Amino acid sequence: MGSFQKLIKGAGSISLLSSELLDVDKKEVFLISGLHFQKQIKEGLLSEFKVDHYIKTPGYVTEDEIVLAFQKFSGNINQAIVAIGGGSVIDLAKAIIHRCIQSGIPVPLFITAPTTTGSGSEATHFAVVYKESKKYSLENQLLLPAVVVLDPVLTMSQTPYQSAVSGMDVLAQAVESYWNKNATPDSKKYAAESISIWKKYFLLSVNNPDLQARSEMQIAAYLAGKAINITRTTGPHALSYYLTAHYQIPHGQAVALFLPLFFIYNNSGNELLSLLDVHTVLEAKEFVQDVMKKTGLACSFEELGLHKELLIDELLNEVNQERFGNNPVQFDREHLKKLILEYL
Repeated sequence: MGSFQKLIKGAGSISLLSSELLDVDKKEVFLISGLHFQKQIKEGLLSEFKVDHYIKTPGYVTEDEIVLAFQKFSGNINQAIVAIGGGSVIDLAKAIIHRCIQSGIPVPLFITAPTTTGSGSEATHFAVVYKESKKYSLENQLLLPAVVVLDPVLTMSQTPYQSAVSGMDVLAQAVESYWNKNATPDSKKYAAESISIWKKYFLLSVNNPDLQARSEMQIAAYLAGKAINITRTTGPHALSYYLTAHYQIPHGQAVALFLPLFFIYNNSGNELLSLLDVHTVLEAKEFVQDVMKKTGLACSFEELGLHKELLIDELLNEVNQERFGNNPVQFDREHLKKLILEYL
């Protein structure tokens, strides 16, 4: 478990969840979901199993919540873990598995079904956790879900805003993986495929969603996740965590704010520009910001209700250096400050 992953996809594929559990003789399930998913549970999903349902609080994963969820899970370690939700729901499940590893408890079967079109967490072996408003990562090959169910029906309850922030995270992951210092032929292949799908279906998935658009964006998210599973993320993610931790800016919006800037900062090469059908780094910045505007996302600190002059020094002090270490251009505080003040 942990290196091979089974992928099940298509409308209605969540109905195959029970057979996956029965195939490995699992009768008990520790289900993690957001509050919205209770309705589907009551309508019969997993009805033949003994289900212990943990409902994740809204927002990112915190150390305190990991303790509570692990206490509940560890009362019965014979359960499979099923995470049905967005990136934070999946990351909470991974955090429980990480605690199992640390505690010497057998690693449970881990199945996930994303309900958003963007986290990519279903395809990675790491998780994002916050402790005292600081982001850190958990990492272990055993955190990779054994089975991933990509059912676009589960994403149809996303609001346009949720679709926008999720989908911009897809683009950020794919782009950041592509220009990454750790890029490989495989990671570039996954990232290029993700960008290609994103260009065709992102705006549709937000402004005029149907099952095909949401299905394609699930695949784009999965491919972007596979790309960053190899490379990790870079500068835009490294700056984004501060806004999420201190100002509760949703992760996808925070990353999207900085992504256009980094085409200029990194002086992105022709290979990546051609994937976006642009010719210069300024065109790349403008292309991404134009798409963001079409989905109602903020392209400046002012649009987020924040004063960049007041927070920029603290923002740059708290840059996640681990993530920035993967960036093709090293951290240059003054250059970044100048670009942020000029363009954001």
